[in-house]
Amino acid sequence: MASSPSHILGEIIGNFFEDVMKSPIRKLCRKYKVYFDTIGLRPARPTKKISWIDINGSSHDLDYVIERNGTPNKIGTPIAFIEVAWRRYTKHSKNKAQEISGALLPIVEKYKEFAPFKGAILSGVFTESSIRQLENQGFHVLYIPFDKITDSFKKFGIDIFFDETSTEKELSEIIDRIKRCKELDKIGKELLKANKKEIALFINALELSIKRQIDYIFVLPLHGKEMRFDNLDSAISFIKKYSEIPEDAIIDSYVIGILFNDGSHINCVFKDKEMAIDFLNRNVTVN
Repeated sequence: MASSPSHILGEIIGNFFEDVMKSPIRKLCRKYKVYFDTIGLRPARPTKKISWIDINGSSHDLDYVIERNGTPNKIGTPIAFIEVAWRRYTKHSKNKAQEISGALLPIVEKYKEFAPFKGAILSGVFTESSIRQLENQGFHVLYIPFDKITDSFKKFGIDIFFDETSTEKELSEIIDRIKRCKELDKIGKELLKANKKEIALFINALELSIKRQIDYIFVLPLHGKEMRFDNLDSAISFIKKYSEIPEDAIIDSYVIGILFNDGSHINCVFKDKEMAIDFLNRNVTVN
């Protein structure tokens, strides 16, 4: 079944925006010698798609992933997951925001020991509530409104404005204009220039995450020997009198926290020394 002009136009603008936004991120990744994975051929994975498995065993196709120690032939440690989304109408923006968080949060949970950066680069029309929803979930959000995109095209004499009243004929004409345009690279640079301040804020947050250093580490050994009481008063009395570790107490687990200078943190619980030491060795290596 043939796609409608509206769907085709949305894909064209979305792909254009995704390609444009690679530039500032790729530049940052080269600066810090980390691998920037985008959709396309890469020997380290079987298809052009970027797919990662979440904590529940489900696979998600992603837009941008930044890896430490990654190469074209080797998947590295994920230190940033960034989704790029274009939506023309507000009625679709909330669903897209939920889709982004639904895909990334379970993946981030799986790799929480590396405290990866969560990013969303949005364009078109997104409501304040959908953007706030992502920010409340710990995402760094870059939002470029639809009029900023149309203005960048207008500077090169191309009108791409459309709305729900646009006819299929009008949409098809916009598609033809974009396809015939030989200055898309210049339009992309104009879009980056027109949104320089907003992009810089997002890139600065990403840079802090990439170059972050450990501020301090805490280790809390938990000695476990369960004490049971028949009533509340007995339990309170025990707590008041408890002052030293009993001789027969054993280590129940190790709580380890790593605090970074960008404000991010990792907290994990391990049942034995070997697992705790392995965790610390991995984080010292990747950070």
